[in-house]
Amino acid sequence: MASDETGKSQPFTPEEQERIRGRGITFEVFLPEAIANWLRGKIAAGVFKDPAEAAFVAFQEMRELDQHSSVRRELLTAIIQTGAADLGEGSLMEEIRMKLQKQLREYADTDPSKG
Repeated sequence: MASDETGKSQPFTPEEQERIRGRGITFEVFLPEAIANWLRGKIAAGVFKDPAEAAFVAFQEMRELDQHSSVRRELLTAIIQTGAADLGEGSLMEEIRMKLQKQLREYADTDPSKG
């Protein structure tokens, strides 16, 4: 690890940055509190060494799931059913179910090679 002018630790030296330019992407992401707490727990448990590793694994898994639309559809259906069971019955429940089912159909019908 290198340090910048302020002494702040930087993940790559300028030479390393030049070597990886065009080969990958580095970015920041904001996680809502519930997801951030979940991730902190996974890091504390040793599942991931840091947020960057967790993001790498998550994107890798999403990429693999993208190649299997039927599995992706089953997973999203299970997520919807779990969320629906947690909400109970009622008209709000039906609105949410319809919205999520529409999103599921749109997502499941996407062409993974175009993304």
